[in-house]
Amino acid sequence: MELEYKVIQSQTPLFAETAKMHEVLQQESKAGWRLLEKEDNYRIKLQRDISHRENDKNLDVDAYRSTVGISSVVTYGATAVLTLAIVSIILYFTIWGST
Repeated sequence: MELEYKVIQSQTPLFAETAKMHEVLQQESKAGWRLLEKEDNYRIKLQRDISHRENDKNLDVDAYRSTVGISSVVTYGATAVLTLAIVSIILYFTIWGST
């Protein structure tokens, strides 16, 4: 039996909630993946026998996906907008507050 491994990551602590983790694991089990280890609330390690590769083309999800949850683009975009807003407020009060 030959095994392959993958790590699934989340930008938020998605795996802190047991229900969310089980939902992801249920989706992954369709491709033969099973939980090997929960590293932390952001990452889980999975394994499967390579014989499951034959069924990958019949799945409705990517058998080799490595991220779940909110996209990093959304996370970084929201962080950038919030940072710009805070800097703008600080500059406004610094420039107009001293006059």
